[in-house]
Amino acid sequence: MYRPAVLIIALLALAVLLVPAAPPAVAAPAAQQSDAFAFYPQTGHNVGMQIKQYFDANGGLDVFGLPLTELFADGSGLQVQYFERARFELNPTVAPAQRLGLTRLGAILTAGRSEPAFAWLAAAPDPARSFFTQSGHSLGGAFGWFWQTHNGLSVFGYPISEEFQEWNETAGQVYLVQYFERARFEYHPENVGTPYEVLIGSLGRQILDRDPSAVAALAPAHPVELLGQASTGFSTSASERITNITRASEMIDGYVVPPGTEFSFAGVGDFSEANGFVDGYAIVSGRIEKVVGGGLCQVSTTLFRAVSNAGLQVTRRIGHSHVVFFYENILGFDATVYTPDVDFRWRNDSPSPIYIAGTVDLSTSRMTFQLWGLSDGRTVAYDGPYPKNWTKPSLPTWQFDPTLPKGAVRQLVHGRSGVDVNYYRTVTFADGRTRRDTYYTHYTPWEDFFIYGPGVTPPSNVQVVPPKP
Repeated sequence: MYRPAVLIIALLALAVLLVPAAPPAVAAPAAQQSDAFAFYPQTGHNVGMQIKQYFDANGGLDVFGLPLTELFADGSGLQVQYFERARFELNPTVAPAQRLGLTRLGAILTAGRSEPAFAWLAAAPDPARSFFTQSGHSLGGAFGWFWQTHNGLSVFGYPISEEFQEWNETAGQVYLVQYFERARFEYHPENVGTPYEVLIGSLGRQILDRDPSAVAALAPAHPVELLGQASTGFSTSASERITNITRASEMIDGYVVPPGTEFSFAGVGDFSEANGFVDGYAIVSGRIEKVVGGGLCQVSTTLFRAVSNAGLQVTRRIGHSHVVFFYENILGFDATVYTPDVDFRWRNDSPSPIYIAGTVDLSTSRMTFQLWGLSDGRTVAYDGPYPKNWTKPSLPTWQFDPTLPKGAVRQLVHGRSGVDVNYYRTVTFADGRTRRDTYYTHYTPWEDFFIYGPGVTPPSNVQVVPPKP
């Protein structure tokens, strides 16, 4: 089940060290852009996926500054990334729309301060200023304009102080400042008439210096690369199945798997009606039945292929019980799921985080998974598939479905033979080591399968099975 997003980190009360965010004297080098990632050579770090989308949409460098670390697991269940003026958090256990948050750096760094500027007010000290009953403070002037024109509440939060003069040790002078839940605004009169009249304090850098868990993530990295991808089609799928494919892809899109961590498909979240899934046909005990989440196996298969193509370690993979033609007919290269018991799992055995991008294109009826990360030089090769022991199907199967219109007959399965398949993958590492994996699948024969509605009498030369209760 989902848990609420965690947006507060546990840190000791910290003394405030003001570090000004000076305006750039010259334009900074442009980041190297891709669809999903940007690499900033100034600090040697990547910004990607959900963080990049939010970063780009809310002011980019001017608001958040340069990235100071790669994304990393902080030990509390969160994945975090430091910027000069912010700290982004990803909580992989919650819904995609709630997964991304910003640490309340301003609130953390001012905890316990008792100066008059932090005292809770009952009303604005000036009627020209906006007053926030939620935090007991007001906002106006240049700070108010900056807050309103830079997506104020969602990015910076509520004001938690009034404006006041504060000594800046680095600059050796006093600046007018105001604290917000996630930021500190600084007024720089020397920049009047430029976009840098109001600057954001470097709270991200300030708190980074006190976070030992971030040390390893400080080292400059290489640009993130596409490590592996796979795509499958669903042009013949019913609308219910497409709904489930789309919903599951949305849940996995943006997922980040830290180094050494095992990804569990069943552990991604809640595949229930309450979370947007609907009844769709799936294989259950050798039969086609309507179950909530029908179509998830296409999602797990596509992800499995992307993982395999990236050369990552597959730790649990179960093939379908029958040959399935949704998946481009690559025998022995599928992964079924039936949560929570039948799961697909893989381990990130690379030295960097793996970012998962999942997309569904309804115009082409195709879904795609891409895996991004830092390449360690491994390559992948396949041989096979090698089928043997073909077995023909028996009589067609008919099953009554009271939800069909009167007189309706629908063929869900076109019969196919059973077969044993070996498909081999060889992963070659940069140092010459190799790892050979066998994907073995036993497909049982599958009969033609029909469902029929009221008023239909099945033919005599078929086997009729009871309807699903």
